[in-house]
Amino acid sequence: MRFLFILLFSLLCGQTWTDYLHSPVQWKVGLTNGYDNNVLKLSSVEKRDAALDESIMGGVETFDSHYARFSLSGQKIIQLADRKKQIQFYAKGNVSNYLQNEYRSYWSGNLKASYHWGSYRKLEYSIRHLDSYYIRHYFNRDVSADELASCSFTDREQRLLASYPFKRRLWATGFVSYTQRYFDKPFTEFDLDIMITALKISKKISGFGTVAIEGKFGVAENITFGKTAVASGLDRSYKHFEWYIPVSYNIGIAGLDEIGVSLRRDVRQYGAETMGDPLHSGRSHEEVKWDIWGEKELSENLTLKGSLRYRKRSTDSRYNWVSELKTFAQVQAWVTLEWDMIYDRY
Repeated sequence: MRFLFILLFSLLCGQTWTDYLHSPVQWKVGLTNGYDNNVLKLSSVEKRDAALDESIMGGVETFDSHYARFSLSGQKIIQLADRKKQIQFYAKGNVSNYLQNEYRSYWSGNLKASYHWGSYRKLEYSIRHLDSYYIRHYFNRDVSADELASCSFTDREQRLLASYPFKRRLWATGFVSYTQRYFDKPFTEFDLDIMITALKISKKISGFGTVAIEGKFGVAENITFGKTAVASGLDRSYKHFEWYIPVSYNIGIAGLDEIGVSLRRDVRQYGAETMGDPLHSGRSHEEVKWDIWGEKELSENLTLKGSLRYRKRSTDSRYNWVSELKTFAQVQAWVTLEWDMIYDRY
């Protein structure tokens, strides 16, 4: 793992070993301005009661927030002696800040190394880090029934991905991933190890764009179940299945170079079964996301992208009050300006 970081850093900085490795680094800077109308993912019941119960908002004053994000990425492509084969290294970092929510500020990043040996033929390893992502304030029941504490988690994901064509313009992509989702103190009883497998079939249609369908199956194990404190007595493990259908249209329309729409549906079933905790036990939820996006190339090095997302989570429980409390809707919109640069020291 350490070797991968050293190799990636040296390549992105242009430190190569032989002449055939001498290739430019492609840099990209992104600036995003976005809006989230329900940052805390509150249900309609919680929004109604927020004026009377200060604990629901956790110290913030608005349900919504604008946010800004800065990103920097770099890609190094090494063309091998066989011109059909190449090695690619990619790195990206993001810093996000929510203007109306002081707790939702975080950074994330990912590294990728991939080997390509023809069209749609790829083997890739990637690692991703999401640092202290704030959810909301919850009662710290290990201390008392009325003391609030900030709840955040950190993701560390490793993924192995392969892509291979069936025939011309039709290919399959599959991956397996392992994610360590560990929560900041005092909510370590939520810690999860998550294994996911996925398969995606994509078709590029001449004169139209790309259509795909993807299925995912994941199992999350609550590794701190019964090990930390009083609140760890509930198993928070779950299983989930997700399918995803994106459609992109790359023939100019409405002044845009590309537009797209996607539908994502995720069903999650929790493992907890205890009558002593009706809020969590015997609960499942279905989450649906609709995304619409567009892209416009303003110049050779400048691209403008816009996205709109509607998200709805519907919770199923034997208790109606739990279903109402844990069901929410959310609208997000963002615009990103990307600037491409090439650094070639040779």
